[in-house]
Amino acid sequence: MLKKFSFCLIACLLLMCFNVKATPIEKIWVQGGTMQYKEKPVSVNSFEISKYEITNAQYAFFLNGIEVGANGIFKEIQLINVASNDLQLEFTNGKWQPKKGFENHPMVMVNYYGALQFCKWTGSNLPSEMEWIYAANGGIKNKNFKYSGANTLKKVGWFKGNSDSRSHKVGEKKPNALGIYDMSGNAWEWCRNDELKTADDFCVHMGGSWFAGEQPSQILAHYGNKPKHFSNSVGFRVIFAATTLTSDVNFFKNYKGKPYNDQVQQIPGKVQCEWYDLGGEGIAYHDSDNSNSGSGNLNPANGTFLNEFRINEAVDISYTKSRDIDNSPYNVVEPVMDELYAGWMIPGEWINYTVNVNTSGTYTVGLMFTASGDGAISLLLDGKELATDIVVPSTRHNKETVAWRQWHHWNRIDNLASFKLEKGTHVLTLKTVYNGNMNYDYLDFKLKE
Repeated sequence: MLKKFSFCLIACLLLMCFNVKATPIEKIWVQGGTMQYKEKPVSVNSFEISKYEITNAQYAFFLNGIEVGANGIFKEIQLINVASNDLQLEFTNGKWQPKKGFENHPMVMVNYYGALQFCKWTGSNLPSEMEWIYAANGGIKNKNFKYSGANTLKKVGWFKGNSDSRSHKVGEKKPNALGIYDMSGNAWEWCRNDELKTADDFCVHMGGSWFAGEQPSQILAHYGNKPKHFSNSVGFRVIFAATTLTSDVNFFKNYKGKPYNDQVQQIPGKVQCEWYDLGGEGIAYHDSDNSNSGSGNLNPANGTFLNEFRINEAVDISYTKSRDIDNSPYNVVEPVMDELYAGWMIPGEWINYTVNVNTSGTYTVGLMFTASGDGAISLLLDGKELATDIVVPSTRHNKETVAWRQWHHWNRIDNLASFKLEKGTHVLTLKTVYNGNMNYDYLDFKLKE
Protein backbone atom coordinates (compact mmCIF):
# COMPACT_ATOMS: atom_id res chain seq x y z
CA MET A 1 0.00 0.00 0.00
CA LEU A 2 2.85 2.34 0.86
CA LYS A 3 4.52 1.60 -2.48
CA LYS A 4 1.35 2.50 -4.40
CA PHE A 5 0.88 5.68 -2.39
CA SER A 6 4.48 6.75 -3.04
CA PHE A 7 4.17 6.11 -6.79
CA CYS A 8 0.89 8.06 -6.94
CA LEU A 9 2.43 10.96 -5.03
CA ILE A 10 5.39 11.06 -7.42
CA ALA A 11 3.07 10.95 -10.44
CA CYS A 12 0.96 13.80 -9.07
CA LEU A 13 4.03 15.91 -8.36
CA LEU A 14 5.30 15.28 -11.88
CA LEU A 15 1.93 16.27 -13.30
CA MET A 16 1.85 19.55 -11.37
CA CYS A 17 5.44 20.30 -12.34
CA PHE A 18 5.01 19.74 -16.05
CA ASN A 19 1.64 21.49 -16.29
CA VAL A 20 3.41 24.62 -15.10
CA LYS A 21 6.17 24.27 -17.69
CA ALA A 22 4.18 23.10 -20.71
CA THR A 23 3.64 25.87 -23.24
CA PRO A 24 1.25 25.04 -26.11
CA ILE A 25 2.42 25.57 -29.68
CA GLU A 26 -0.04 28.10 -31.08
CA LYS A 27 -0.74 27.43 -34.75
CA ILE A 28 -1.75 29.51 -37.76
CA TRP A 29 -3.62 27.94 -40.68
CA VAL A 30 -1.92 28.53 -44.05
CA GLN A 31 -4.25 27.94 -46.98
CA GLY A 32 -2.39 26.37 -49.90
CA GLY A 33 -1.95 28.14 -53.20
CA THR A 34 0.51 29.17 -55.90
CA MET A 35 3.32 31.71 -55.68
CA GLN A 36 5.90 33.01 -58.10
CA TYR A 37 9.46 32.00 -57.26
CA LYS A 38 12.32 32.90 -59.59
CA GLU A 39 9.73 33.73 -62.28
CA LYS A 40 8.14 30.29 -62.07
CA PRO A 41 4.85 29.24 -60.42
CA VAL A 42 5.27 27.05 -57.34
CA SER A 43 2.32 25.24 -55.75
CA VAL A 44 2.23 24.87 -51.97
CA ASN A 45 -0.18 22.62 -50.10
CA SER A 46 -2.08 23.76 -47.01
CA PHE A 47 -0.47 23.36 -43.59
CA GLU A 48 -0.40 24.81 -40.09
CA ILE A 49 2.62 26.74 -38.85
CA SER A 50 3.68 27.79 -35.37
CA LYS A 51 2.61 31.34 -34.70
CA TYR A 52 5.91 32.05 -32.97
CA GLU A 53 9.44 30.71 -33.13
CA ILE A 54 9.89 27.76 -30.77
CA THR A 55 10.82 29.15 -27.38
CA ASN A 56 13.28 28.14 -24.69
CA ALA A 57 10.41 27.04 -22.44
CA GLN A 58 9.00 24.75 -25.13
CA TYR A 59 12.37 23.25 -25.94
CA ALA A 60 13.23 22.65 -22.27
CA PHE A 61 9.93 20.78 -21.86
CA PHE A 62 10.89 18.62 -24.84
CA LEU A 63 14.40 17.88 -23.51
CA ASN A 64 12.91 16.76 -20.20
CA GLY A 65 10.28 14.71 -22.02
CA ILE A 66 12.92 12.62 -23.82
CA GLU A 67 15.20 12.62 -20.78
CA VAL A 68 18.19 14.39 -22.30
CA GLY A 69 20.95 14.82 -19.74
CA ALA A 70 23.34 17.66 -19.04
CA ASN A 71 25.49 16.78 -22.08
CA GLY A 72 22.65 17.66 -24.52
CA ILE A 73 23.04 14.33 -26.37
CA PHE A 74 20.16 12.13 -27.50
CA LYS A 75 20.78 8.81 -29.27
CA GLU A 76 24.43 9.79 -29.81
CA ILE A 77 23.44 13.08 -31.48
CA GLN A 78 24.36 16.47 -30.00
CA LEU A 79 21.16 18.53 -30.04
CA ILE A 80 22.23 21.73 -28.27
CA ASN A 81 25.51 23.47 -27.53
CA VAL A 82 25.87 22.98 -23.80
CA ALA A 83 29.38 24.48 -23.83
CA SER A 84 28.17 27.90 -24.94
CA ASN A 85 27.34 30.72 -22.55
CA ASP A 86 24.81 31.83 -25.17
CA LEU A 87 22.63 28.78 -24.53
CA GLN A 88 19.59 30.21 -22.75
CA LEU A 89 18.84 26.95 -20.92
CA GLU A 90 20.37 25.48 -17.77
CA PHE A 91 20.42 21.98 -16.31
CA THR A 92 19.42 22.11 -12.65
CA ASN A 93 18.50 19.24 -10.31
CA GLY A 94 18.32 16.81 -13.21
CA LYS A 95 15.99 18.95 -15.35
CA TRP A 96 16.33 21.52 -18.11
CA GLN A 97 14.81 24.94 -17.62
CA PRO A 98 15.12 28.33 -19.32
CA LYS A 99 17.41 30.86 -17.74
CA LYS A 100 15.41 33.43 -15.82
CA GLY A 101 13.91 36.04 -18.13
CA PHE A 102 14.51 33.98 -21.29
CA GLU A 103 11.46 31.69 -21.11
CA ASN A 104 9.78 33.22 -24.17
CA HIS A 105 12.88 34.05 -26.19
CA PRO A 106 13.46 31.96 -29.34
CA MET A 107 15.40 28.77 -28.72
CA VAL A 108 18.93 29.17 -30.12
CA MET A 109 22.14 27.17 -29.91
CA VAL A 110 20.15 24.29 -31.37
CA ASN A 111 21.38 22.62 -34.54
CA TYR A 112 19.36 21.15 -37.41
CA TYR A 113 19.27 17.72 -35.77
CA GLY A 114 18.05 19.24 -32.52
CA ALA A 115 15.23 20.95 -34.39
CA LEU A 116 14.25 17.70 -36.14
CA GLN A 117 14.10 15.77 -32.88
CA PHE A 118 11.73 18.38 -31.46
CA CYS A 119 9.58 17.97 -34.57
CA LYS A 120 9.45 14.20 -34.11
CA TRP A 121 8.36 14.62 -30.51
CA THR A 122 5.55 17.03 -31.44
CA GLY A 123 4.35 15.33 -34.64
CA SER A 124 5.44 18.32 -36.69
CA ASN A 125 8.16 19.06 -39.23
CA LEU A 126 10.42 21.87 -40.30
CA PRO A 127 9.01 23.91 -43.18
CA SER A 128 10.60 23.42 -46.56
CA GLU A 129 12.17 26.53 -48.03
CA MET A 130 9.13 27.00 -50.30
CA GLU A 131 6.67 26.54 -47.43
CA TRP A 132 8.63 29.01 -45.34
CA ILE A 133 8.69 31.64 -48.10
CA TYR A 134 4.98 31.12 -48.83
CA ALA A 135 4.04 31.59 -45.15
CA ALA A 136 6.39 34.55 -44.71
CA ASN A 137 4.77 36.26 -47.72
CA GLY A 138 1.35 35.83 -46.14
CA GLY A 139 0.15 32.92 -48.27
CA ILE A 140 -2.96 33.82 -50.27
CA LYS A 141 -2.80 37.30 -48.64
CA ASN A 142 0.60 38.03 -50.21
CA LYS A 143 1.25 41.75 -50.69
CA ASN A 144 4.79 41.31 -52.03
CA PHE A 145 6.47 42.92 -49.04
CA LYS A 146 10.23 42.83 -48.81
CA TYR A 147 10.05 41.55 -45.24
CA SER A 148 7.44 39.35 -43.61
CA GLY A 149 4.59 41.78 -42.97
CA ALA A 150 6.07 45.10 -44.13
CA ASN A 151 8.55 46.89 -46.34
CA THR A 152 10.15 48.46 -43.25
CA LEU A 153 12.02 45.89 -41.15
CA LYS A 154 11.87 47.69 -37.80
CA LYS A 155 8.07 47.31 -37.81
CA VAL A 156 8.16 43.53 -37.97
CA GLY A 157 11.57 42.34 -36.81
CA TRP A 158 14.53 42.58 -34.48
CA PHE A 159 17.78 43.03 -36.44
CA LYS A 160 21.21 44.55 -36.00
CA GLY A 161 19.82 48.07 -36.26
CA ASN A 162 17.34 47.85 -33.36
CA SER A 163 18.02 44.70 -31.31
CA ASP A 164 20.61 46.08 -28.87
CA SER A 165 22.73 43.03 -29.83
CA ARG A 166 20.42 40.43 -28.27
CA SER A 167 17.37 38.32 -28.98
CA HIS A 168 13.94 39.42 -27.78
CA LYS A 169 10.74 37.74 -26.62
CA VAL A 170 8.77 36.26 -29.50
CA GLY A 171 5.75 38.19 -30.72
CA GLU A 172 6.80 41.71 -29.73
CA LYS A 173 6.78 43.09 -33.26
CA LYS A 174 3.98 43.35 -35.82
CA PRO A 175 2.84 40.04 -37.38
CA ASN A 176 2.45 39.39 -41.09
CA ALA A 177 -0.91 39.19 -42.89
CA LEU A 178 -1.56 35.65 -41.58
CA GLY A 179 -0.78 36.58 -37.97
CA ILE A 180 2.68 34.95 -37.89
CA TYR A 181 5.38 36.71 -35.87
CA ASP A 182 9.14 37.13 -36.28
CA MET A 183 9.62 35.54 -39.70
CA SER A 184 11.96 38.45 -40.39
CA GLY A 185 14.55 38.95 -37.67
CA ASN A 186 14.98 37.77 -34.06
CA ALA A 187 16.31 34.27 -34.97
CA TRP A 188 17.21 32.55 -38.21
CA GLU A 189 14.92 29.56 -38.78
CA TRP A 190 16.08 26.13 -39.96
CA CYS A 191 14.25 24.80 -43.03
CA ARG A 192 13.78 21.17 -43.98
CA ASN A 193 16.29 19.45 -46.25
CA ASP A 194 14.59 16.35 -47.66
CA GLU A 195 17.81 15.32 -49.43
CA LEU A 196 20.12 15.52 -46.41
CA LYS A 197 22.58 12.62 -46.43
CA THR A 198 25.66 13.63 -44.43
CA ALA A 199 26.67 16.06 -41.72
CA ASP A 200 28.60 18.01 -44.38
CA ASP A 201 25.49 18.82 -46.44
CA PHE A 202 23.94 22.29 -46.56
CA CYS A 203 20.78 23.19 -44.64
CA VAL A 204 18.98 26.45 -45.25
CA HIS A 205 17.99 28.83 -42.49
CA MET A 206 15.79 31.78 -43.38
CA GLY A 207 14.64 35.13 -42.06
CA GLY A 208 17.68 36.87 -40.63
CA SER A 209 18.21 37.53 -36.95
CA TRP A 210 18.90 40.04 -34.20
CA PHE A 211 22.59 39.83 -35.16
CA ALA A 212 22.15 40.30 -38.93
CA GLY A 213 21.52 43.38 -41.02
CA GLU A 214 18.51 44.23 -43.16
CA GLN A 215 19.38 42.26 -46.30
CA PRO A 216 19.47 38.80 -44.63
CA SER A 217 16.04 39.50 -43.12
CA GLN A 218 14.39 39.80 -46.54
CA ILE A 219 11.99 36.99 -47.33
CA LEU A 220 13.97 35.81 -50.36
CA ALA A 221 17.42 36.04 -48.74
CA HIS A 222 19.07 32.62 -48.85
CA TYR A 223 21.48 31.57 -46.10
CA GLY A 224 22.36 28.36 -44.26
CA ASN A 225 25.00 26.11 -42.78
CA LYS A 226 25.91 22.51 -42.01
CA PRO A 227 23.33 20.59 -39.92
CA LYS A 228 25.66 20.41 -36.89
CA HIS A 229 26.05 24.18 -36.83
CA PHE A 230 25.22 26.02 -33.60
CA SER A 231 24.63 29.76 -33.34
CA ASN A 232 23.26 32.20 -30.79
CA SER A 233 21.05 33.59 -33.55
CA VAL A 234 19.70 30.41 -35.23
CA GLY A 235 16.46 28.78 -34.07
CA PHE A 236 13.39 27.33 -35.78
CA ARG A 237 9.63 27.12 -36.06
CA VAL A 238 7.52 24.11 -37.05
CA ILE A 239 4.68 23.15 -39.38
CA PHE A 240 1.91 20.56 -39.07
CA ALA A 241 0.43 18.63 -41.99
CA ALA A 242 -3.17 19.39 -42.88
CA THR A 243 -5.77 16.75 -41.99
CA THR A 244 -9.55 16.83 -42.41
CA LEU A 245 -9.81 17.89 -38.78
CA THR A 246 -7.85 21.08 -39.47
CA SER A 247 -8.63 21.78 -43.13
CA ASP A 248 -12.41 21.26 -43.29
CA VAL A 249 -14.24 24.05 -41.45
CA ASN A 250 -17.48 22.06 -41.72
CA PHE A 251 -15.97 18.78 -40.49
CA PHE A 252 -18.02 18.56 -37.32
CA LYS A 253 -21.08 20.27 -38.74
CA ASN A 254 -21.26 17.54 -41.41
CA TYR A 255 -19.69 14.79 -39.30
CA LYS A 256 -20.06 11.39 -40.99
CA GLY A 257 -18.79 9.17 -38.19
CA LYS A 258 -21.10 6.74 -36.38
CA PRO A 259 -20.93 5.34 -32.83
CA TYR A 260 -19.18 2.00 -32.55
CA ASN A 261 -21.71 -0.85 -32.30
CA ASP A 262 -24.47 1.80 -32.35
CA GLN A 263 -23.73 2.60 -28.71
CA VAL A 264 -23.16 6.24 -27.82
CA GLN A 265 -20.76 6.51 -24.88
CA GLN A 266 -22.15 8.35 -21.88
CA ILE A 267 -20.84 11.30 -19.85
CA PRO A 268 -20.52 11.27 -16.89
CA GLY A 269 -18.83 7.91 -17.12
CA LYS A 270 -15.93 6.16 -18.81
CA VAL A 271 -15.24 6.69 -22.50
CA GLN A 272 -13.48 3.50 -23.63
CA CYS A 273 -10.68 4.54 -25.97
CA GLU A 274 -10.94 1.46 -28.21
CA TRP A 275 -14.64 2.16 -28.88
CA TYR A 276 -13.91 5.01 -31.27
CA ASP A 277 -16.41 5.83 -33.99
CA LEU A 278 -16.89 4.03 -37.28
CA GLY A 279 -15.98 5.92 -40.43
CA GLY A 280 -12.34 5.19 -41.11
CA GLU A 281 -9.30 7.34 -41.75
CA GLY A 282 -9.94 11.07 -41.86
CA ILE A 283 -13.39 10.76 -40.31
CA ALA A 284 -13.35 8.63 -37.17
CA TYR A 285 -9.58 8.88 -36.71
CA HIS A 286 -6.26 9.89 -38.16
CA ASP A 287 -3.45 7.34 -37.87
CA SER A 288 0.12 7.59 -39.12
CA ASP A 289 -0.11 4.36 -41.14
CA ASN A 290 -2.71 1.94 -42.49
CA SER A 291 -1.80 -1.02 -40.29
CA ASN A 292 -3.15 -2.08 -36.90
CA SER A 293 0.04 -2.69 -34.93
CA GLY A 294 -1.82 -4.70 -32.30
CA SER A 295 -4.77 -6.69 -33.63
CA GLY A 296 -3.49 -9.20 -36.18
CA ASN A 297 0.16 -8.19 -35.72
CA LEU A 298 1.44 -8.17 -32.16
CA ASN A 299 -1.64 -10.23 -31.35
CA PRO A 300 -1.81 -12.80 -34.19
CA ALA A 301 -5.14 -13.43 -35.89
CA ASN A 302 -6.41 -16.65 -34.35
CA GLY A 303 -10.18 -16.28 -34.36
CA THR A 304 -10.37 -14.77 -30.86
CA PHE A 305 -12.17 -11.53 -30.07
CA LEU A 306 -9.24 -9.87 -28.28
CA ASN A 307 -6.61 -10.70 -30.91
CA GLU A 308 -8.79 -9.60 -33.83
CA PHE A 309 -10.65 -6.61 -32.37
CA ARG A 310 -11.10 -4.05 -35.21
CA ILE A 311 -8.30 -5.83 -37.03
CA ASN A 312 -8.93 -4.11 -40.38
CA GLU A 313 -8.77 -0.55 -39.01
CA ALA A 314 -5.61 1.51 -38.64
CA VAL A 315 -6.00 2.56 -35.00
CA ASP A 316 -3.60 0.33 -33.06
CA ILE A 317 -5.46 -1.87 -30.55
CA SER A 318 -4.16 -4.29 -27.94
CA TYR A 319 -5.22 -5.60 -24.53
CA THR A 320 -3.71 -6.04 -21.10
CA LYS A 321 -2.01 -9.38 -20.51
CA SER A 322 -0.65 -11.27 -17.54
CA ARG A 323 2.54 -13.36 -17.91
CA ASP A 324 4.67 -10.52 -16.48
CA ILE A 325 3.51 -8.09 -19.17
CA ASP A 326 0.85 -5.74 -17.80
CA ASN A 327 0.79 -7.22 -14.29
CA SER A 328 4.04 -5.41 -13.58
CA PRO A 329 5.47 -4.69 -10.13
CA TYR A 330 6.05 -1.16 -11.43
CA ASN A 331 2.39 -0.38 -12.07
CA VAL A 332 1.16 2.66 -10.15
CA VAL A 333 -2.42 1.44 -10.56
CA GLU A 334 -3.22 -2.18 -11.37
CA PRO A 335 -5.06 -2.64 -14.68
CA VAL A 336 -7.83 -5.13 -15.33
CA MET A 337 -6.49 -8.05 -17.36
CA ASP A 338 -7.85 -8.68 -20.89
CA GLU A 339 -8.87 -5.02 -21.11
CA LEU A 340 -8.72 -3.52 -24.63
CA TYR A 341 -6.89 -0.23 -25.16
CA ALA A 342 -5.70 2.08 -27.95
CA GLY A 343 -1.92 2.22 -28.20
CA TRP A 344 1.21 3.02 -30.24
CA MET A 345 0.18 6.68 -30.22
CA ILE A 346 2.11 9.11 -32.42
CA PRO A 347 1.89 12.92 -32.04
CA GLY A 348 -0.67 14.31 -34.46
CA GLU A 349 -2.91 11.23 -34.37
CA TRP A 350 -6.51 11.70 -33.22
CA ILE A 351 -9.58 9.60 -32.48
CA ASN A 352 -13.25 10.63 -32.44
CA TYR A 353 -16.02 9.41 -30.12
CA THR A 354 -19.72 10.18 -30.30
CA VAL A 355 -20.73 10.91 -26.70
CA ASN A 356 -23.88 11.96 -24.89
CA VAL A 357 -23.50 14.49 -22.07
CA ASN A 358 -26.42 13.77 -19.76
CA THR A 359 -26.08 16.85 -17.56
CA SER A 360 -24.65 20.30 -18.23
CA GLY A 361 -21.96 21.32 -15.76
CA THR A 362 -18.30 21.37 -14.87
CA TYR A 363 -16.49 18.06 -15.30
CA THR A 364 -13.12 16.63 -14.40
CA VAL A 365 -11.47 14.13 -16.71
CA GLY A 366 -9.17 11.30 -15.71
CA LEU A 367 -7.11 8.89 -17.78
CA MET A 368 -5.99 5.27 -17.38
CA PHE A 369 -2.75 5.05 -19.35
CA THR A 370 0.86 4.07 -19.81
CA ALA A 371 3.55 6.49 -21.00
CA SER A 372 7.13 5.55 -21.79
CA GLY A 373 8.08 9.23 -21.48
CA ASP A 374 6.44 12.51 -20.54
CA GLY A 375 3.87 13.48 -23.16
CA ALA A 376 0.66 15.41 -23.66
CA ILE A 377 -2.84 15.10 -25.11
CA SER A 378 -5.55 17.54 -26.11
CA LEU A 379 -9.33 17.13 -25.93
CA LEU A 380 -11.81 18.79 -28.28
CA LEU A 381 -15.60 18.82 -28.26
CA ASP A 382 -17.24 19.39 -31.66
CA GLY A 383 -13.90 20.80 -32.81
CA LYS A 384 -13.53 23.32 -29.98
CA GLU A 385 -10.68 22.85 -27.53
CA LEU A 386 -11.72 21.72 -24.06
CA ALA A 387 -8.15 21.43 -22.81
CA THR A 388 -4.92 21.58 -24.75
CA ASP A 389 -1.49 20.12 -24.02
CA ILE A 390 -2.65 18.16 -20.96
CA VAL A 391 0.55 16.69 -19.54
CA VAL A 392 0.66 12.90 -19.23
CA PRO A 393 3.60 12.04 -16.95
CA SER A 394 5.95 9.17 -17.71
CA THR A 395 5.35 5.75 -16.18
CA ARG A 396 8.90 4.58 -16.91
CA HIS A 397 10.73 2.95 -14.02
CA ASN A 398 14.50 2.92 -13.62
CA LYS A 399 14.45 -0.63 -12.23
CA GLU A 400 12.72 -2.09 -15.29
CA THR A 401 15.11 -4.54 -16.95
CA VAL A 402 13.14 -5.21 -20.17
CA ALA A 403 12.99 -2.21 -22.50
CA TRP A 404 9.62 -2.96 -24.14
CA ARG A 405 7.92 -3.30 -20.74
CA GLN A 406 8.38 0.45 -20.20
CA TRP A 407 5.26 0.69 -22.41
CA HIS A 408 3.31 -1.50 -19.95
CA HIS A 409 3.48 0.30 -16.60
CA TRP A 410 -0.05 1.49 -15.86
CA ASN A 411 -1.26 4.55 -13.99
CA ARG A 412 -4.53 6.42 -13.55
CA ILE A 413 -4.77 10.15 -12.87
CA ASP A 414 -8.28 11.16 -11.87
CA ASN A 415 -8.08 14.91 -12.47
CA LEU A 416 -6.05 15.75 -15.54
CA ALA A 417 -8.20 18.77 -16.41
CA SER A 418 -11.61 20.33 -15.79
CA PHE A 419 -14.01 22.15 -18.10
CA LYS A 420 -17.69 22.86 -18.74
CA LEU A 421 -19.78 20.56 -20.92
CA GLU A 422 -23.25 21.25 -22.34
CA LYS A 423 -25.95 18.61 -22.29
CA GLY A 424 -26.50 16.83 -25.61
CA THR A 425 -24.82 14.61 -28.19
CA HIS A 426 -21.33 15.69 -29.23
CA VAL A 427 -18.16 14.48 -30.92
CA LEU A 428 -15.24 14.15 -28.53
CA THR A 429 -11.72 14.16 -30.03
CA LEU A 430 -8.72 12.69 -28.24
CA LYS A 431 -5.52 13.97 -29.85
CA THR A 432 -1.94 12.98 -29.06
CA VAL A 433 0.14 16.16 -28.93
CA TYR A 434 3.61 15.43 -27.55
CA ASN A 435 5.85 12.39 -27.46
CA GLY A 436 3.41 9.58 -28.13
CA ASN A 437 4.59 6.18 -26.92
CA MET A 438 1.41 6.07 -24.83
CA ASN A 439 -1.45 3.61 -24.39
CA TYR A 440 -4.96 4.84 -23.52
CA ASP A 441 -7.47 2.58 -21.75
CA TYR A 442 -10.27 5.01 -20.91
CA LEU A 443 -11.15 8.63 -20.19
CA ASP A 444 -13.22 9.04 -17.02
CA PHE A 445 -15.56 12.06 -16.90
CA LYS A 446 -16.97 13.04 -13.49
CA LEU A 447 -19.46 15.82 -12.80
CA LYS A 448 -18.30 18.23 -10.10
CA GLU A 449 -20.76 18.67 -7.28
